[in-house]
Amino acid sequence: MPQEAVAKVFQRALQYCDPKKVHLALLGMYERTEQHKLTDELLNKMVKKFKHSCKVWLRRVQWLLKQNQDGVQSVVNRALLSLLLHKHFNFITQTAILEFKCVVSDRGRSLFEKMFREYPKRTDLWSVYLDQEIRLGNADVIRLFERAITLSLPPKKMKFLFKKYLEYENTLGDDERMEAVKRKAMEYVESSLT
Repeated sequence: MPQEAVAKVFQRALQYCDPKKVHLALLGMYERTEQHKLTDELLNKMVKKFKHSCKVWLRRVQWLLKQNQDGVQSVVNRALLSLLLHKHFNFITQTAILEFKCVVSDRGRSLFEKMFREYPKRTDLWSVYLDQEIRLGNADVIRLFERAITLSLPPKKMKFLFKKYLEYENTLGDDERMEAVKRKAMEYVESSLT
C-alpha cells in the first residue's frame, strides 16, 4: 500500500475512532512490515501526543530495546516526568520486565531493586522479579527467595512467597533444599503464633 494511501486511511480513521488506538494500530503495522524509520517517527509523535499514556511510553522503550538503541534511560526519565504518579509503579515494573526480556537483565535488576526500596512489601513485585530470574535460569534466585521470606509481611503474603519458593525447589532444586524451605515455613508459622 503506498504511503499516501496509508496516510489517507489513517486520517479518516482518526475522525471516527479513538486516536490512541488508531495510532497504536498504525504502529503495529509499521513494526510488522519492518518500516523502522516510520516506526521511529510515529513513536516520537505518539509520546508527545499521548504523553500521559503508559502503554505508549512502554512501546517506545520496547522499540528502543528491540533495535538495540541507546537512550532507554532518557526515555524512561521523560516518561516518569510525563506520566501521572499512579502510573509510575506499573511503568517501571513493565520497563524492568522488557529489559529482562531484551537481555539487558542488569538494568532490569537495578529497576526492580529501586522499586523494592520504595515498595518492599509488594508481593506482586517480588513475584514478577522472581519469575524473571527463574526464566533466565539465574542461580542467585535462591538468595532472592531467602531475602523475600525474611520480610515481615501478613501471613497470607508470606504463604504465597513460601509456596512459590517451594514450587521452585520442587522443580529445579533437590529434596534437601525442599526440606529446608519447609522447615523455614514451619519456623515462620511457629514464630507468628507466639
